[in-house]
Amino acid sequence: MERIHSLYLHVPFCTWVCKYCDFNAYAVLEGLIPPYVEALSHEIDIAGTELPIGPLETVFIGGGTPSLLTAAQVRQVMERVRAIGLAPGAEVTLEANPSNITGPNVEGWLAAGVNRLSIGVQSLQPDALRFLERLHSGMDAIAAIQAARAGGFADVNADLLFGVRGVNLAAWLDTLEAVLAEGVQHLSAYELTVESATRLGQEVRTGLVRMPDADDQLEQYWAAAARLEAAGLAHYEISNWAQPGYRCRHNLATWNYHPYLGCGAGAHSMFRLDDGRTKRRWNVKGPHAYIKQTSETARALDGAETLSPERARGEAAMIGVRLLDGTGSARDFPEQRRHLVGAGLLREDNHQVRLTRRGVELANQVGAAFLVEVASPQQRKG
Repeated sequence: MERIHSLYLHVPFCTWVCKYCDFNAYAVLEGLIPPYVEALSHEIDIAGTELPIGPLETVFIGGGTPSLLTAAQVRQVMERVRAIGLAPGAEVTLEANPSNITGPNVEGWLAAGVNRLSIGVQSLQPDALRFLERLHSGMDAIAAIQAARAGGFADVNADLLFGVRGVNLAAWLDTLEAVLAEGVQHLSAYELTVESATRLGQEVRTGLVRMPDADDQLEQYWAAAARLEAAGLAHYEISNWAQPGYRCRHNLATWNYHPYLGCGAGAHSMFRLDDGRTKRRWNVKGPHAYIKQTSETARALDGAETLSPERARGEAAMIGVRLLDGTGSARDFPEQRRHLVGAGLLREDNHQVRLTRRGVELANQVGAAFLVEVASPQQRKG
C-alpha cells in the first residue's frame, strides 16, 4: 500500500444546519462534542499503528463546524496527529464559521498547530445571508477575517457562494471586492447547487424558490475569475484561486489522486494498493453511532470497496482534469481525449490535457467521460 501523507478529520456538529447543506452535519448536538473528541482521538491513535501513514504533509479539519471545538479539544486532537508524525512545514487547515473567530480562539488554534484557516463567509449581502440561513452578518464575516489575520494567521481562505437567489452581478462583485480588500491568500467560489435531499431542494421542487438560470450563474463565475486573476490570485482549480505559494496543498493531493485517511463520523478514506487498485472505505455517519462503535470495537468502519486498476485510472483522470494547469492522468484514454479535444472541451499540451473555457463550464461531463473500463495498458516505469 502506498504511504499516506494526508489526513482528513471530520467534525459533524453545527449550531444550525443551513437549508442548502448536503454535508454530514447535525445541529443541537453540542453535548456530544466531548465524547466525540475522545472517539476521534482514539481512531487516530489506532490508524497510526495499523496503516502506513506519515509523516503527514497535510491535515484538514472539516465539517460541520470544527470551530465549535474548544482550543483545548483542537489541541487534544492535534496531539494525536503529531504522534503519527507531522512533516516540517505541514499544512494544517481548520474550517471556521465567522461567529467563532475570536481573539482567544485564534490564539488557541495557532498554539494547537493549526496554520491555515478556511472561513465560511458565503456572502456579505444581508438578503443572501438570510436566504442561506447563515447566522452571521456581512460585518461579522469581515471582522472574522480581520481577527484571523491580526491574530497571526498568514494563510486565510474565504469560501463564497455565487448563483444565490436575489444576488445580481453587481452585488456579487461587491462581496468579492470587500473580501479581496482584506488580503485573503486564497479564495474558493462555489456555485450554489440544489441538492435534492436538502430543504432548499424541497423548496425548489415545490416552486417556493426559483434559482438563477445557468447563464446568470456563468456570468457571475467568469466575472469572478477575471477579477480574482486581476488581483493576482491564480485560477488553479475550477473553484479555487490563490496567491503564489498559497494553493491548498491538501486539496491538491486529492486532485492528484494521492491517498488519504479520513477519521470521524462519515469520513471517507482512499488508499492506493501496490497492484494499481484503489481501495475506498467510509465510517458510520451519525455521531451517536460513531461514538458507540468506536468505543466498543475501536473501529468506525461502515463499508469499503476496491476499484480495479482501470477504474482507478479513470477516477484519477476524472478528478485530475479539474486542475487548470493540466493533468497527465488522462494519458491512458486516447479515444476519450480525442473526442473531448474534438468537441472543444479539452486541449492537449505536452502530454497533458487542459480544460478549455467551455470545458470548465461542463467539467462534470468531461470528467465522467473517463469513468470507463478499459484494457490494462502496459506498466510504465518512472
